[in-house]
Amino acid sequence: MENDRTVLVNEEKMNTKDMLEQAYMELGKEYYEGAFEDPLPQLLPLFEKINTIKNNMLIKQQTEGRCPKCGKPVVAGDMFCGNCGAKIG
Repeated sequence: MENDRTVLVNEEKMNTKDMLEQAYMELGKEYYEGAFEDPLPQLLPLFEKINTIKNNMLIKQQTEGRCPKCGKPVVAGDMFCGNCGAKIG
């Protein structure tokens, strides 16, 4: 229920166009996450785009580690942290 209040507070600060865009985004997310068996053909490229982005995010999460000194993300295979210069591994 707390999420509902947050949305209402945010909507009060939004103009009508922003509220409409937010509603479209929420509708699209619900439609996508609902895993409809027979999506509209014009939505298939958007589904593919979302799946690609999500897969790329997953791959990135799986290949990233953390610097033992500063905790910033590092990519697997890095020898040194790009943030603090600490040796990795």
